[in-house]
Amino acid sequence: MPQYVLLLRDDPSTYKDLSPDVWQSLIAKYDAWATRVGQEGRLIDGKKLTDGAGRLLRSERGKLSVKDGPFAETKDVVGGFYLLRADSYEHAVQLCHDHPAFITQGSVEIREVDFMGQPES
Repeated sequence: MPQYVLLLRDDPSTYKDLSPDVWQSLIAKYDAWATRVGQEGRLIDGKKLTDGAGRLLRSERGKLSVKDGPFAETKDVVGGFYLLRADSYEHAVQLCHDHPAFITQGSVEIREVDFMGQPES
C-alpha cells in the first residue's frame, strides 16, 4: 500500500500569543486526529520538529553552504510530519480533510514515498 509523508507548514508567529488553554485544546485536536487515523491502521509515524533550529544545506558554485534556519523572515516553516498509508493521493487528502493544521491557517503538503524498487518497509 502506498505511503505518504504529510509535511505540516505554518507561520510560527501564529502561536506566540495563544493562551495555555488554547494550546491545550489545539494539542488535543492533533492527538485526536492522530488517534483516529492510527485506529484506522493508517498512521505509521508522526513527530513535531523543534522550534527555531535547523540547518539549510545548499551547493553554491560547487561548495557546500550550511546556514542556520528556519529563518525569522520565513512565513511558513515545516513544524512537523506524519507518515501514513493511504490507497491513493485522493485517499490521503480525504484522511487530512479535518486536520488541525487548518485551524491556524497552516497547510499540509502530501508527498508519496518512492521506495525506488525496494520493498515497502
